[in-house]
Amino acid sequence: MELALLIDLGLIIVAATFFGYVARVFKQPSLLAYILAGIVIGPLGLGALGYSFGGINLGISSMPDIRILSELGVAFLLFSVGVETDLRKFFSTSKVAVLGGCLQVGLTVGIVMLFSMFFPMINFEQSVYLGVILAFSSTMVVIKLLGDNYQINTLHGRLMIGFLLVQDFLVILAIPLLKDTALVFAPSTLGLVVAKIAILIASAAIINRHLFPRLFRFSLNYQEEFYLAALSSCFIFIALALLMDLPLAVGAFIGGLALSTLPYNTEIYNKIRGIRDFFVIIFFTSLGMQLSFSFAAIPIALIVFIIAVVLLLKPLMYYLITIFSGYGNKVSIMVGLGLANVSEFSLILAQLGFNPVDPGQSILTEGQFSLIILAITVSMVLTPYLMKSYARINKTFEKAAKKLPKKLRGKRFSAKLAHLDAIPKKLKDHIVLIGGGTMGFNMAEALYKRHPLIVMDQDSEVVFDCINQGISAYYGEADEIDDVKKSNPKNAKLVILTIPNIKATLKVLRVIKKANKKTPVFARAHYYKDALKLYKEGADFVCMPHVIGGNVYLQNVAKFLETGQVTSVLNLGSEYLKYLEGKAKQEKEHFGF
Repeated sequence: MELALLIDLGLIIVAATFFGYVARVFKQPSLLAYILAGIVIGPLGLGALGYSFGGINLGISSMPDIRILSELGVAFLLFSVGVETDLRKFFSTSKVAVLGGCLQVGLTVGIVMLFSMFFPMINFEQSVYLGVILAFSSTMVVIKLLGDNYQINTLHGRLMIGFLLVQDFLVILAIPLLKDTALVFAPSTLGLVVAKIAILIASAAIINRHLFPRLFRFSLNYQEEFYLAALSSCFIFIALALLMDLPLAVGAFIGGLALSTLPYNTEIYNKIRGIRDFFVIIFFTSLGMQLSFSFAAIPIALIVFIIAVVLLLKPLMYYLITIFSGYGNKVSIMVGLGLANVSEFSLILAQLGFNPVDPGQSILTEGQFSLIILAITVSMVLTPYLMKSYARINKTFEKAAKKLPKKLRGKRFSAKLAHLDAIPKKLKDHIVLIGGGTMGFNMAEALYKRHPLIVMDQDSEVVFDCINQGISAYYGEADEIDDVKKSNPKNAKLVILTIPNIKATLKVLRVIKKANKKTPVFARAHYYKDALKLYKEGADFVCMPHVIGGNVYLQNVAKFLETGQVTSVLNLGSEYLKYLEGKAKQEKEHFGF
């Protein structure tokens, strides 16, 4: 019994690994693999059969300890989101996120309550619970999918994260209120929750100002201490949240925000990725374990209604909110499809309404609880497929939009994209740079004054910065062929690909070479196998920064030893110095040196 938790963890990791490999072979999302692993080893699968080998059970039948670990998965994910969150970028979409997020949640809850009035299959308390549970979308699933596809900083990614952050804040309010539905509309209860959150945020500001600079200043030169300092920060805020009776995931997110302003937030994020992924896998596997099919007595109409709310009503709401905010059809579709799921926090809300020990005293019935778990699981599994289908859905919408009156096709529906499109009228014998991140932006600054240049990037802030600098640029995604063709790569003098996503890079390369084999294409790669793929697809030059950096370093050392001359940084000298000056200033502000 003492080893039960250790054995269960081992089973989870082995099963997740096996099904992960199977999913890769069939090119399916890893999220689906982990949930299937949970079903197989959980109470519905091997756990119910009681198989054992050498005295060790081959399935899991008890869940309490695993649920605690899965909660840590949610906490670490939100902690990493907080660390990576650029508040300046969030504020650029905060108005839409706050107003739209609150409107969507309110409408969803209201529609479910109206349904209970006209179709009395559920009572008032159950309708409140069900409405709140279905209203929220999954931060964990969306962040994982955006991160896996390098879309965190896309316009649709930023909007989705904005909506989700607002929802996470509303969840904080919902959890204590739903503990006693009689107090849902009591101002004193709501005020107490808001006061607790304000105290936690104020604590984060104080710790960020006085403790974190000293803590990380000491640990900068020690890898283990740096890693431990990052983990300690997460657990400090988890403890503060628990002391104030707030969800631990909320404390973790605020703790991550406190670290996001430090100059080394990227290093902190990279350090905690391993442990975050470990607990995230446990979360999705435990979700599969919690599945049951004891909802035979649930009316078919209620099941259909729940499906319609999650997969039709919520996406439509997000779509309308986003498009009426001026972000265009394509971005709005991506937002709607990406948020067509139910949140992991809804598990916590559902558990508040159902007591397995005494179902008679529960607000939710056992069948309703099982149906909610199934809805959460299925919606999460469908999300990757929905997001992949957006291109086809977008084309269908565009064809339908052409038949609408001009008033319904006005530019106001894409007004926010107008300032992200500075494409010159004549594009010939020009340089196309796709991917304007740190590497790409520096190249653009060095090239645009002497050569006709156009930059395409999926980060709206990068595009905006380029246009303000006088560089021709536009918002687009490498995965979208139509976006790539806007830069007229067929007649370009040179195409430079600096995007980190190898799949997108290969896709763009094939499109360009199909249009004109003679167009020179320079690309970047991190792994040798990726560089080889790019060369085989026709790339003319592939840069591997760590390899070339080492070679250039060695060349400069050899040149100095032979001639005594130090090579200066060409073209990028002033920009590089400005970059170093900015980082040095941040170090001085935060660490005092």
